[in-house]
Amino acid sequence: MEITPGLESYELMENMSENGTQRVLSIYEEYGYFNVIIVSTLFSVIAIVGLTGNAMIFVAVGLSCKLHNITNAFIVNLSICDFLTCVLLPFQAAAVISEDGWPLADWFCYVIASLTIIFPTASILNLTLISLNRYILITKPRKLYMKVYTHHKVAWMIALTWLFPFFFLLMPQFFLGGMGYRQKFRVCIWNSEHKLAQIFQGIGALAFILSTVIIIFSYVSIFCFVRRHMRMMANKEESNDITTSVNTIESTLNNKEGNRIKSYRSAIKKKTISNKQIEITKNLCVVVVTFFICTLPYSIHLPTKIYDMRGTYLGILLNSHACINPIIYAAKHPHFKIIFHCMFRCKYSDIPAPSVGLRKTLNVTSLATVNSSTDGRFA
Repeated sequence: MEITPGLESYELMENMSENGTQRVLSIYEEYGYFNVIIVSTLFSVIAIVGLTGNAMIFVAVGLSCKLHNITNAFIVNLSICDFLTCVLLPFQAAAVISEDGWPLADWFCYVIASLTIIFPTASILNLTLISLNRYILITKPRKLYMKVYTHHKVAWMIALTWLFPFFFLLMPQFFLGGMGYRQKFRVCIWNSEHKLAQIFQGIGALAFILSTVIIIFSYVSIFCFVRRHMRMMANKEESNDITTSVNTIESTLNNKEGNRIKSYRSAIKKKTISNKQIEITKNLCVVVVTFFICTLPYSIHLPTKIYDMRGTYLGILLNSHACINPIIYAAKHPHFKIIFHCMFRCKYSDIPAPSVGLRKTLNVTSLATVNSSTDGRFA
């Protein structure tokens, strides 16, 4: 029986005389088994790079107090999503290779299918929180930032990124069915043909659209604010004249008026945008753009209900952002870049603002070196 590639039915059934039953024809049988090697290899590469890169992010944050801030709390949460995504990929690769169905226990396949629902949604919510954090930090007064981003509120924000997909996307499907091993694709995933799948996909799409709107608004607002700020800084000569005039006035006014002007100048300095903050914001904007490049093709392809190898490769692209983010941090982030460089060279003493644990480790190492350098005469 000749099979024509590109058939659009989800559960294409072929009359096979194996034990007198029918079986589902996988896309790898339709399009060639060389795709098994390609897909399983890509899953494995993404997993190895992603696990290594995201683990380095955890270690970097643990080594330097310079990374202990609110924005990096969201970055670490995003890295947790990426790390766990990469943990699942080797199992998906094993399922693709296996021709006899899911090689492990069925309950484990349900777990993997469930987590594939949670992680992408948690990632987009994390990116939304990061964009809002940068927006408030750069464009709003610091007093408002300190009021919004208390430790208690940040903990709830991070928890929300996990609770929303769990209760609104996972739990309904867990009780109503539709998750498990799909012989068509040889992976553990939710069933797009389930009668309620459109409702769940609609909820996920709504969250994705709202997050996208917030992200675009935040970064466009930051761009406009920074551009206005740079225009103001361009008038340097005029600012210098004003500063000279203020100094003259300070010398002639009484101490009370002079202190008032100094307070005003201090407030102006607080509103100055740090170049480091601009660099960090640019880096995080690149992370967001990369995420959308990886996710949009699959999101656009999914409603078409064309179930062929295109969807599989777009799904691989969807998961690839889990290993790309650490590379972006290492190349562009002004703080992570320095710390990663020290880690690669094993120059832990050069890490800026070392954490308490690193300082203790370095002190113990230095003491051991001193002890080993003696000849024992004073023992």
